[in-house]
Amino acid sequence: MRKILFVFSLALFLVVIGFSFPAPVLSFESVEQGIEAAYEIMEYIYNHHISRPDVDVLTEGAIRGMLETLNDPYTEYLSPEDLSKFVGALDGEFSGIGAELAAGELYPVVTKVLADSPAAKAGLRAGDQILKVNGEDVAGQPLSGIVEKIRGPQGTTVKLTIKRAGKGEFNVEITRAAIISPTCEWRMISPGTGYIYIHTFGARTSREFKEALEELWRAGMKGLILDLRNDPGGYLQAAVDIAGCFLPPGKLVVTTIDRDGEREEYITAGAGNGAPYNLPLVILINKYSASAAEVLAGALADHQVATLVGTRSYGKGVVQAVISLQSGGALKMTIARYLTPRGVSIDKNGLRPDRMVCTPELQMIIARQLLGSATTRQVMFALDGSDVFLDGEKIGGNFPPLQLGNEFYLPLRFTLEAIGYEVDWQESAAVITARGKGQEFSFSLKENNLAIKNGVSYLKTDFFRLMHVNIYQKGNYLVLET
Repeated sequence: MRKILFVFSLALFLVVIGFSFPAPVLSFESVEQGIEAAYEIMEYIYNHHISRPDVDVLTEGAIRGMLETLNDPYTEYLSPEDLSKFVGALDGEFSGIGAELAAGELYPVVTKVLADSPAAKAGLRAGDQILKVNGEDVAGQPLSGIVEKIRGPQGTTVKLTIKRAGKGEFNVEITRAAIISPTCEWRMISPGTGYIYIHTFGARTSREFKEALEELWRAGMKGLILDLRNDPGGYLQAAVDIAGCFLPPGKLVVTTIDRDGEREEYITAGAGNGAPYNLPLVILINKYSASAAEVLAGALADHQVATLVGTRSYGKGVVQAVISLQSGGALKMTIARYLTPRGVSIDKNGLRPDRMVCTPELQMIIARQLLGSATTRQVMFALDGSDVFLDGEKIGGNFPPLQLGNEFYLPLRFTLEAIGYEVDWQESAAVITARGKGQEFSFSLKENNLAIKNGVSYLKTDFFRLMHVNIYQKGNYLVLET
């Protein structure tokens, strides 16, 4: 022990007075030699380091350090607890209160309360804000962290401070329970138009999706909106099975390529109950649509059976395997890249939608328009900024017109997207381009047609008239028709 201390003290002294040694270059001929070296170092640290480190801490640190050298955010070690959460999240099974949350401006907002859940029994409602969790103010905290605070072992309690419109603040204590949440939701959103939202691609998703299709078909569905926004993906096979609902048997869905160049093709097995569903299909995607969600959207778009609407997807074009470890937990490891049926890799690029719509409040409405036959678009802005309507439907969000003197200016991106144009902002040249309906318009931010307020760009109504848009005032509304 005295010899070890002397050597380390001498090394520190040499560094302090200006000597240095080149970093050792490790060279091992086999995995076994590498393991022996790591074991030797770990044993010395465990037996002699002044901090008396715990062996679990050293082991986890060694594992995580090894994985960090891969520079791969998708390869990770899952402890037994992490593995349980991972599988539960995919399959919609967890222990919690049974409420879905969305990020608000400062505090999370309850968007849905599951029937018969602890949250429902405690009286929580959609629209409630969560101010505190167990007495801790959660203002500005990441939504994922707040969700983890609310979840917990079955039978334990969590205290929430709620703010509700018309009631103010109040506290509620909820006992957590086992929650089984569907991975798919579906409904008819208008006569003839079905809607399915996939939360994740889990073990039950394919079965739930087929049940949804059958139910919507019996209800008179003539067209379908498939919502994959905010879907992080999941099991690859679930995406392949769902693709078979819209493609004939034997159609290529995705190709994976491993590090040795070995290719594996995933093909459809069919809908399972006859011919595939042949109906107009629009798929909604955004920057949080990833992995299996991109596989499904990319396959159906490549086979030209679906139109993609929204924003460019996440761009996760690699496949992971979850490998159970004898010591407990699992290794989630990237094992291959995948290509769409046309042979395109979307890794780090994502899928570009056929119709780029960056305004979230417009995506669903435009998807419905694409399924319909209407050719006229009407946008109505309340001059007092209280509301806005697209084809008679009130739009959520805040899109007030701007009045400067006797001139009206309209929110640029929202208005152009509402009347059927894509908007491309070229920051380096300070130029905005609008494309659509066989036309293209470009204009500089320096032109007097533009105004900027609170970071929002507005376009003078005269410019819309140049685009052959009919603009007139009707009572308290400014109306645009194309």
